[in-house]
Amino acid sequence: MSARRRYLHPFLDSNRWQKFKPRSGDIVIATPFKSGTTWMQMIVLGLLHGIKNPPLLREVGHWIDFRPAPEEETLARLEEQSSRRFIKTHLPFDAIKFDKNIKYIVVDRDPRDVFMSLWNHYKNMDVDLVNSDLPPDVHPIPPCPDSIHEFWKSWLTKGYFEWESEGYPFWSNLRHVQSWFDVKDLDNVLHVHYNNLLLDSKSEIKRVAEFIEVEISAEEANSLANYTSFESTKKNLNKLFPGGYRLFKNGPDTFFHKGNNGRWRSVLTQEDEKLLSEASNTMLSKACFKWLTFGTL
Repeated sequence: MSARRRYLHPFLDSNRWQKFKPRSGDIVIATPFKSGTTWMQMIVLGLLHGIKNPPLLREVGHWIDFRPAPEEETLARLEEQSSRRFIKTHLPFDAIKFDKNIKYIVVDRDPRDVFMSLWNHYKNMDVDLVNSDLPPDVHPIPPCPDSIHEFWKSWLTKGYFEWESEGYPFWSNLRHVQSWFDVKDLDNVLHVHYNNLLLDSKSEIKRVAEFIEVEISAEEANSLANYTSFESTKKNLNKLFPGGYRLFKNGPDTFFHKGNNGRWRSVLTQEDEKLLSEASNTMLSKACFKWLTFGTL
């Protein structure tokens, strides 16, 4: 299936997927921003390479649609890799090249928890560096608002792209989730909820292992759960991905802020919740909303 829309953004260029040459056994990790992308990358890294002496995440975990990275270099690294490949994307279903021989792992998270993580992410982002050397048809990211409520309103009522109505100044969160939720029954698509990873990471790791056809014992699943915990990942990320978070103040200490859920309860007002309800009613099916907020299908 060919991509039908082009996402061109300071961070993204979906056209790069058109040059991607899939291999049977490839794994794509598809998430919106701040929904457990690196966590799932670390889980897949551990399943494919073990945890005793894994390769650097940047060597085997590829982000095809990341516009600032040189396109040919990214694609060349993919072609040269002899081991089983995994690729991350922040694109919705209708913006990538879909292939029946690829496994797709979609990580979803309550939008309120996504927002709290994104707020920390955005306010500590070096937007001048992000906006440097942009193509003339790419609009820059504005500085983060001073008010978290102003950002919430903008995030839920504006789209960076003309076909989206939320997600500004990044890309859609709700539309992204719904686009992948619509194909949840395909045999090569697995949805994993961030809440369930927090509550029982061992069981979720075993689900992922079965899905990508990797054998793992109960003891190995427990070891991998400990190895990929938030605290362990944050502590070891510079070793696995050295220099990978230069866009953020204090690097991974900023990028990996809390990792927990529910912080929105003491922040969002009734008016804020009303905006989410209105956006969700427009963008999400009832089943998808239930999945996002409760983690059950």
